[in-house]
Amino acid sequence: MAASSLKIEGLLGMVTLRLKDYNFLKWRYKLESILEGYDLVGHFDGSTIAPPKFSILDEEAVTSKVTTLDKEWLRANKALLSFLIATLSDDAIEYVIGSKTAHDAWLSLSDRYATVSRARINHLKTEL
Repeated sequence: MAASSLKIEGLLGMVTLRLKDYNFLKWRYKLESILEGYDLVGHFDGSTIAPPKFSILDEEAVTSKVTTLDKEWLRANKALLSFLIATLSDDAIEYVIGSKTAHDAWLSLSDRYATVSRARINHLKTEL
């Protein structure tokens, strides 16, 4: 699926749970599976980088005209950021407020919940 023809509604139908404090590992596994299946994980892990914003006219000048590739990348990235936000609980949304890209939001969520998940695992091991 090309990022420019991305249909978020179809992706949302595949996500059956919202991120909460106790289900980060399950949520991440489901989301990564979907994203990898549609070759979209690059927007989240940072491997798909934004193309140059402006066209280069010659070796010395850059125009102020925004490139079509940049517009398409930005549209796809905002759609994926919206998709990510739609999979979050109300409590989890506070950790992505201010994120400009899907990658920024993904990093914020991973930083917040990966530590909580590790601490929860250690706590459960201790209880056993």
